[in-house]
Amino acid sequence: MKRLYSAVMLLFLVSGTTVTNNQGVMDSYVNPGVQSSIDELTQSKIGHMVIDLAEVTMRVTGAVDSLVEGVKAFGRQIEERLNLENTQWEVVESEHNAKVISLSSQANQAEFDINREKKVLNSELIPRLHELDDILLGLKAKQTDNTQSFKEAEAARNTQHDSFVLTTTEFTDALRNIDEALDLLTDLFKSGEVRAAFIEVSDEQKHKVNKALRQVKANTENFGHQYSSFIQALTNLTEGINFKDRQVLKEMCDFLNSLRLNIFDALTKAYKDEDSQKQQDELRRSQLTAEKAVFDQQYADFYQEREDKTVRISDVETLISTRQADLKAYQDRLRTENNNYSANLKIHDDIVSSVQQELAVLAKALQVVQTPPFLDFLNGRIAKA
Repeated sequence: MKRLYSAVMLLFLVSGTTVTNNQGVMDSYVNPGVQSSIDELTQSKIGHMVIDLAEVTMRVTGAVDSLVEGVKAFGRQIEERLNLENTQWEVVESEHNAKVISLSSQANQAEFDINREKKVLNSELIPRLHELDDILLGLKAKQTDNTQSFKEAEAARNTQHDSFVLTTTEFTDALRNIDEALDLLTDLFKSGEVRAAFIEVSDEQKHKVNKALRQVKANTENFGHQYSSFIQALTNLTEGINFKDRQVLKEMCDFLNSLRLNIFDALTKAYKDEDSQKQQDELRRSQLTAEKAVFDQQYADFYQEREDKTVRISDVETLISTRQADLKAYQDRLRTENNNYSANLKIHDDIVSSVQQELAVLAKALQVVQTPPFLDFLNGRIAKA
């Protein structure tokens, strides 16, 4: 009988059968309090069902005891349904919490990675890249200066050497002309009677001596102001000199020997200066070569570091972009999970609320159908029918 009532109640709820409205069934013998309880119960399908089944049971069996047991059994089924819903919800909630913890942890780790890599990028890599650009720019300027110094040293050395060649050529020509003049004067000095004060000089000999002296004068004029006294003396010698006077010839020879010695000393000094300048140039070139090697190596090292930093920056930027995409994916999944959870929670709360309302109605119905006034109400309706 209990199973029968349970089945009937379930069928009643599922099919949504239209039941007779008991509103307004009060007769002169109906207790107003009972009618109020009936009106309250019939506001819900399950309450309406219990009231109708109570009348059916009373008609069939003459009592409502079997109905009470059936309602209790149906209530236990509803409670089991509520317990199952809560148990299933605990699983859903546990899975949700686990997903939230996992996704939040992954999102936090992605955000941590992004901030860490941004710190490395902005406080280490990019500043170092700018520093390397400045270093390379400075080294490039040093390399340019070094190259310019090489060119200047080479130009200075070429100028020195050209000056040396010109000077030594002029000195050599002057010495040759002096030697030629000395040879002519010596020949004149040795001619004739050795002890004679004057000698015979032909026009040809005089012409040759004058020509040699003029050439020596021309050479000496190129040597600068330090030879001005020699130039003046040569000027005097080439103007109306008496080559027949042996004493004059001797003085001329002494003068030319003195000039020759002076020029020879200057020539010797020119060779020494050339050797010194050559050594200084070689030392300077060696220094510049060493500097160039240092600058080139430093530039190569810092350039390689810059290349490495550029690659590292690209890798870090790629990692940041990847982790930003990961973070967005985690946040989207977390948002979807929370939205789904909120929707499922509402469904769960609605189910629980509905079932609890059903249980409350059943409890109220059990109280009402067992009261004497309600039994009197049923008996009155049956008798009237």
